[in-house]
Amino acid sequence: MPYDQGVFINQFPLAKFFVYHVMYSRVVRDSYRESQLQNEFWTLTIDAHLLRATINWCMVFGSETEPTHWKHLAEQSESHARNFRDGLFRETSLSEVGWQEYWTDMKRFRDKWVVHRELEKFSDPVPDFDTALKVAYHYDRWVRNIIYPDKCTEPPLERFAMSLKESVTPLVDKLLGVTKELL
Repeated sequence: MPYDQGVFINQFPLAKFFVYHVMYSRVVRDSYRESQLQNEFWTLTIDAHLLRATINWCMVFGSETEPTHWKHLAEQSESHARNFRDGLFRETSLSEVGWQEYWTDMKRFRDKWVVHRELEKFSDPVPDFDTALKVAYHYDRWVRNIIYPDKCTEPPLERFAMSLKESVTPLVDKLLGVTKELL
């Protein structure tokens, strides 16, 4: 299936950056809690990674008007979109209605908290980023089929996430330890 390489070279890194930011947010959050440290820098760092992850996710999976939305990768057809969604429903265990609700929650979080600020208190919970990761992992498998016979030299995003977590955890633990020593 022909695909737009210009879209791919922008879209795939956004999905990968989403994974970076979610994993960084989680690793720092977990280590921060374990350290029992109270420090504004670390709290804001955790939040910043989650906010950036939200923006990146929405650039690929949010509004279809985004030039980096997944639908812009290849020629549009109903079978193309159905293929993506069928796999998405299988891999996330969401129904079509469940997906629409989740998508709405992510967009609302982005719109009312991340990139804009409503004057009334934002009371909706932060969306479940486990589901967002499953969406990104599905996209990764799907995109590799779309670009075939071309190859993506990047490791699969799910494997990348686990490797990233393993490599960054000792660094974060050390940095939190140094912070505790300095305070």
